Amino acid sequence: MTALDHRTPAARADAVAVRATDTLRGLLRALANRREMTRLSDLSDRGLADIGLMRGDLHFARRAPLGVDPTARLAAVARERVHSLRG
Repeated sequence: MTALDHRTPAARADAVAVRATDTLRGLLRALANRREMTRLSDLSDRGLADIGLMRGDLHFARRAPLGVDPTARLAAVARERVHSLRG
C-alpha cells in the first residue's frame, strides 16, 4: 500500500474482482471470435476480397496469442489495406 492509496481493503478487493472479471470477459470474447473466424475460412477468396481480406490475413490473425482477439487484427489489416489502396 502506498501513501496515496487510501482505499479500504474491501474497496481494493472490489477493484481486483472487477479487473479479473473484465479480463475473463475479454478472454471469452476473444475465444468466441476465434471460433467465428473459422467461418471466414469457409468463404471463397472472392468472398474474402469483398470484405477487404485475403486468405493470408486469416493465417496472420490465427497466429495471435490465445487471449488476443483475432477479429481485431483482421479489422486492422482490412483498414490498412483500404488506406493503402486510396493512396
